[in-house]
Amino acid sequence: MTKDELLTRLKGFEWNDVEFKLAQRGVPDDAYSTVSAFANTSGGWLVFGIRQQTGGFSIEGVVEVDKVQNDFLSVIRSRQKLNHDISVAESAIEHEGAHVLTFYVPESQRGSKPVYLKGDIRQSFIRRGGGDERCTHAEIERMLRDASARRYDAEPLDLDPERCFDGRSIRWYRSVFNRANPGKDETADDLKFLHDWGFVVEQHGKLLPTRAAILLFGADAYFRQILPRMVVDFQFYGSKVSDYSPEVKWDDRLQAEENLVKTWQAVTSFFFKYSERPFGVDAVTLRRSDDPPSYVSFREAAINLLIHQDFGDHTRTPVIRLFNDQSEFFNPGDAFASRELLLDPGDKEVRNPTVVNAFRRVGLSDQGGTGVGAIFAGWRKLGFIPPIIENDKTEKTFRLRLQKIRLLTEEQLLAQARLGVTLSDSEAAVFAYLIRKGQIDIADVKGLTGLSGPRAIELVERLTIQKLLMPMQPGGHLFTLADHLQARFHAGEPKIADVAANGPTGQVSDSRLPGETPLETLTAEQWMVINGAESPRSLHELWKLTTHKLRKTFGTEFLEPLLSAGLLRPIGENAIQPHNQLYILSDAGLKLKALRKQSEAERQDQKNTK
Repeated sequence: MTKDELLTRLKGFEWNDVEFKLAQRGVPDDAYSTVSAFANTSGGWLVFGIRQQTGGFSIEGVVEVDKVQNDFLSVIRSRQKLNHDISVAESAIEHEGAHVLTFYVPESQRGSKPVYLKGDIRQSFIRRGGGDERCTHAEIERMLRDASARRYDAEPLDLDPERCFDGRSIRWYRSVFNRANPGKDETADDLKFLHDWGFVVEQHGKLLPTRAAILLFGADAYFRQILPRMVVDFQFYGSKVSDYSPEVKWDDRLQAEENLVKTWQAVTSFFFKYSERPFGVDAVTLRRSDDPPSYVSFREAAINLLIHQDFGDHTRTPVIRLFNDQSEFFNPGDAFASRELLLDPGDKEVRNPTVVNAFRRVGLSDQGGTGVGAIFAGWRKLGFIPPIIENDKTEKTFRLRLQKIRLLTEEQLLAQARLGVTLSDSEAAVFAYLIRKGQIDIADVKGLTGLSGPRAIELVERLTIQKLLMPMQPGGHLFTLADHLQARFHAGEPKIADVAANGPTGQVSDSRLPGETPLETLTAEQWMVINGAESPRSLHELWKLTTHKLRKTFGTEFLEPLLSAGLLRPIGENAIQPHNQLYILSDAGLKLKALRKQSEAERQDQKNTK
């Protein structure tokens, strides 16, 4: 933590990643509760030398700096009060003669949780809001399950393998398995198949099913013995999410309480029942394709919910809510990886490896940890804003929202056309998101573009050089609009007229005529020009495309605003005979036309499906 960051924090309030203590001559006992809470949650800053008073905080300083620092570090590194040693990053800040000590407490590894005090696991804490809370029994159990070297789904259960399985579920799985893995299933016996692939294990001379086997293929009665709650509560609302409240009843509901194979089949059928099903034929294969456009992202999100939930948590139910404009997924059980790492390919730690591998073997789960990336890629292909991930380490929950909100709108394309710089598709997406949200981090850039971490950083650096954005902190990975753009935006939304008029930098010239108003939307006749200017056209030819009666005013009222907005461009220069000058759509104009065409096609599809 730098001095500037500290002074900024002092103007706010304590939250889940910072705790202030006075600690002038000694370390207060409750500082170790905070260490436990940060280590069990997502890490955070513990700051000594700050007094809390009515209306805020003030810097008082640590008086006995060496004593306080040495006492604190020796305790947390020697297991005197905590069951694990904690490696913190410490630093000292001087402000107006006062000394402040800062300690960054990192989140502990999964296998080291819970971190607790005085050898008593009941003295485990988590960070919630701006305070430290003692863990409940259920919260401690969740951490212990996740910390176990033997994964919960791999535990053998004392059940009769001849009676505890649903034969139809096994047959369905083996059929899909054989299509995905030709020649790898050579036995006619279901039990042998399950044993061969690790679903049934030998223990003390007899075969026992694993918990994963019952979760995947268990007969109803046996399945409900080990999971006495719904696998998923799937709710359909025939309305927008803005109309939702806890008092609003769903229009239809699927309460899945059977094994994962049956649940997956039921979830898929329920989704197709209420999804738009446009009809299409592949031009090469001539095969019919009528999957809903959102199916790829929904499939990956739903499978993630099924296979990564905490099956030992019998108090909270996974929920899918399907609205006309949004899909929501709630899962008990946080992801072990961070939001940024979830977007990277490569294997990651998972809560239920046996269940995950079972789905992977038949092509129903991501290979190499690409599931979240596939969700983002599917949503990006549809042109929507990136999915929203909330991976809550305190509540140990995972939420995902797929919002049907266009990332690039006609208004934003009009603004970007006047920026004075040429943006690639990826750069345009990042800038549009920044206009909408006000700030962006590297994980957002990866989600918007599909780029790897290093390439996402390179893109941000290019936009910084072009003076479109800047880091919020020196050397940080959180970015906002460049200073000179801040005043042109309000509450995260663009003041398009300002951007279109002035461009992003003082270096961009303004080609508008005096008194000309920047374009925020196009008139019907301007759209006639846009639709007809994909090939070179003269002024006369463009005029004939419209219904405008007076040719002599067409140039000033229609052509010049489109040129000034950067949507049309002249081909060469013909000053001697300007009536022979040809015009054509710019790259920005082509993007705007493509967006309008796509929007019209979607509206027609929606009309056809009603």
